[in-house]
Amino acid sequence: MASKSAAPVAAPMYFGWYIVATCFFVSFLSIPGRQGFGLFVTEMEPTFGWDRSDISWVGSVGFLMNGAMQPIMGALFDKYGPRRVFGIGLAIMGLAIMSLAFMMDMDLLVNLGFIKIPLDLLWFILVFSIVINTCLSAASITNMLALVVRWFRRKRSKATGLAAAGTSFGGLLMIPFAAYLMGVINESGFSLLGMELAGWRAVWFLLGIMVTFMAAPLAVFFLRPNPEEMGLNPDGDPNPEDLPPGTAPASRQSGLYEVDSWRKCFSTPPMWQLSGAYVVCGITTGLLSIHFIPYAEDILPDTVNFLWLSFDDKKVFAALIFGLMTGLNAAGVIITGFMGDRMRRKNVLSIVYGTRGVAFMALVFLPFFGYPMLGLVAFALLSGMSWVASVPLTSTLTADVYGFRALGTISGWVFFSHQIGSFISIQMAGYAYEWFGNSYFWPFLIAGLTLIPAAIAAYSIKEYHYSGRYNSRPAGQLATATAGAGSVRY
Repeated sequence: MASKSAAPVAAPMYFGWYIVATCFFVSFLSIPGRQGFGLFVTEMEPTFGWDRSDISWVGSVGFLMNGAMQPIMGALFDKYGPRRVFGIGLAIMGLAIMSLAFMMDMDLLVNLGFIKIPLDLLWFILVFSIVINTCLSAASITNMLALVVRWFRRKRSKATGLAAAGTSFGGLLMIPFAAYLMGVINESGFSLLGMELAGWRAVWFLLGIMVTFMAAPLAVFFLRPNPEEMGLNPDGDPNPEDLPPGTAPASRQSGLYEVDSWRKCFSTPPMWQLSGAYVVCGITTGLLSIHFIPYAEDILPDTVNFLWLSFDDKKVFAALIFGLMTGLNAAGVIITGFMGDRMRRKNVLSIVYGTRGVAFMALVFLPFFGYPMLGLVAFALLSGMSWVASVPLTSTLTADVYGFRALGTISGWVFFSHQIGSFISIQMAGYAYEWFGNSYFWPFLIAGLTLIPAAIAAYSIKEYHYSGRYNSRPAGQLATATAGAGSVRY
């Protein structure tokens, strides 16, 4: 009597994809607390009597603090793993965001010796710029991608692109929703701890609740430092003993400059090429995060008619354009992620910077010639495909060149250069706005032009020579060859 064969059992999904999904949702829930800052600019200015340069200090110091803390948080990530660093950072960050709802208008100047600053503005700087952005550096996209690249080798660009898409979907859905709530709850808020929370106060409070009670638990429950801890291989590849006879798994390759200490990377060309391009990336993205929505409000009419829709509140339409741009980032990072697994990643990165430069020219010159709506939409489409796409490409290139031994710290230093650019552009745009008669024309034009050298710097990286992706040297052997050795291929 013939026995029935057992039904095939489907292999469980590789745990690395749970890591990707967790990073996606943590980014989705936490990024509006910073990327949505532009929503609060024109709302908080009249409440506290601040001007555009005052509130630009809050954003620019926040970006700089976030970058300065990134190498430290990267080192903690390398030492203690993602669960502790992400969990603690997100929990404190959420509580700090919630506390912004209770800010009071304090008619008092604090003398810091070199400057007198309003007490309420100083409080905003301490909470948002220092506490929130320090915690954000713990759970930053840089640390997330440094985690993801450890779980993948063959599908590294695709995995990092999917993880980074969380910031895009967060911007697409959460920022317009926050703008909508700001208007709705402005009519009827709710009382808490003796204070009426309405408008921007209620939105800060709700964003903080999501980070504390949703994002932080996700990170603690699901994140793991590497596949080896769970007895797995990168990409879910089988163990050698499970392979058919005569086959062997691909060994991990090392780059020309794979290092065991983050200090060594500063004597190598790729570090400066990646960091130089990332300074420009920070100049453009930091400017957008803080000043894009106020810029859109400046150039739009009071009543916006777009296609079959009419908007009486131009802030909501500006937030929708910003949301469209960040939503398209999801497509951008996924597309460039797939391209990065099939092409030279430095070429894809150069294309990303070039596309963003074209987007800035559309944003600046189309409104200048009387087409503000067309300029905003064109910018959203072009910039949306290129804004976040530079992040996973830079992270994977860094991992390819320098390996994993100090990746969190090295990525942190690269990201610090990004935030230096953000600090400069946010601060200068705030002052330039007032210098040039309440106009953003020159700040946005200059930022767009800086993308030309960024594209050149990215393209000049000798990826074939530097990257472990094209190098047959065993991973355990740290390379000491110089950049000029051997033939050079790009």
